[in-house]
Order: sequence, then C-alpha cells, then structure tokens
Amino acid sequence: MRHVYNSAWAALALLLTAAPAFALAPVPIVIGPSRDGSLQDLQKKVDHLLGPGRVDVHTDFIGAHAGDPDPWFWVNGSSHLVSVRLIDRKSPHATVGWYTDLGSASETDAAHAGVVLEDWRLRGSRATVRLPATVTRFGFYIDHQGGDEPADQGVTARYFTNRKLNDAGPQGRGAVHEPRDGDMQALIFDVSRWLGPNTWLVACEYSDSGCEVGVSPDCSDNDFSDILFTVTAEGGPTPAASSTFGRVKALFR
Repeated sequence: MRHVYNSAWAALALLLTAAPAFALAPVPIVIGPSRDGSLQDLQKKVDHLLGPGRVDVHTDFIGAHAGDPDPWFWVNGSSHLVSVRLIDRKSPHATVGWYTDLGSASETDAAHAGVVLEDWRLRGSRATVRLPATVTRFGFYIDHQGGDEPADQGVTARYFTNRKLNDAGPQGRGAVHEPRDGDMQALIFDVSRWLGPNTWLVACEYSDSGCEVGVSPDCSDNDFSDILFTVTAEGGPTPAASSTFGRVKALFR
C-alpha cells in the first residue's frame, strides 16, 4: 500500500536525508520467506511496530519507486544528534555502527565511524550519537560475526545501508540477479508518520543478498528481518518548511 504522504516525500523530506541521485527505475528486490519460520516474517514485524496495513514492506521501502533516492544515505543535520533504537534482532552476534559516506567509498576509522548498538544490547535499547560537524553524509553498517547458532549461518561480514558500498553477487564474485551494481542488505522505510518526525526504519539481511534467493544453505532467504532498528534525527530542521521545489531540485544538480 502506497500512502498519499509518500507522494510528497521528495519535496518534504529530502532536504535532510536524500542522496544526490535518483533511481531511474525501481530497485528490484526479492523479499523471500524466512528460513526461520513465519514469526520472522518482516511484514508481521512491521505491522506489530506500526500497526497493520500502514506499510507494505514489498512496495514502500525507499528505492521501490522511480524517483526515490538510490543509493541512500543520511545528511548530517544542524544538531548533529542521531538516535538509534533496536527493534528486533535474531542473533546476538551483530553490532550496528555509523560510518562516513563518501559516495563511492566509506570511512570507518575511529574519527569517521563508531559503534552505536553493541551485540549485548537488548530489544528496545536506544543510543544517541553526536556526529562530528565535519561529517556531511553518513550511513550505518552491520557487523555480523558468524557464530554457531542456526540464525548466524556461519557468516562473518560487514554490510552498509548504502547498497553500492556492498560488493555485487555471492561473496563479491559478480551479480547473479538484480540489482547488479551493489547488493541491497538493508531496506529503509520512512516511518515519520507513526514514530515521529525524521524517523526511518532500517530492516537488514544477515545473509549475502547477492546469492540466489532461497532457504538452502548456499542461498539467502532475503527475509530482511534479521535486525531492525530505527534512526531518528534529533532536533533536526523541519524539512522544506520554507523551501521551494526549485531549491530542493537545486540540491541534486
């Protein structure tokens, strides 16, 4: 279900958040059934968080429609404060951190990145990060340390919310399905309408989503429900409150 508020999304929210590139066509993503059972279904988790029927996980993620930003990153607001809340996590062997987004590369040294949610954090945990004023664009990474639990699938990897920073295909050996220019490891939804201004839900896949989609060991189930967290720009500017469409458009030339 695509709600009316999303039709004005580009004009209302991009001043704070958008990448200076727009998808010429929808980013083709297959969301598969979870190998961990129906309780791990992403739609069920999102319905539980926001209420049934408010967001369709198959069609409402950013990048699902032509004109949506692709790839995605956040822009550091005037307060430099970002709040992150852990909604759900299958495996305890994963941490969430922020990184400086350079477009075609990332900076993850101590001065340009940091851990936000450690692996010991419980559901509902919240952390607030003050970003350096020198950081213009940023995103989030997921460090997944493969353990001995079935949900871990024995995989150790780092994935980025900017899909073009992720290698293409199984273990970076080349794409075997769309999208072919970077694996989508995180679906991002604008949930400001229900969880407060400037708030996004990030839904991540632990498996290498560049693999074939399925439930066998050499596949990715692509359930995108392995770890869910929200990102809120604290004290950020009211997007486009005094901006014209021309000013918004000029930001992306």
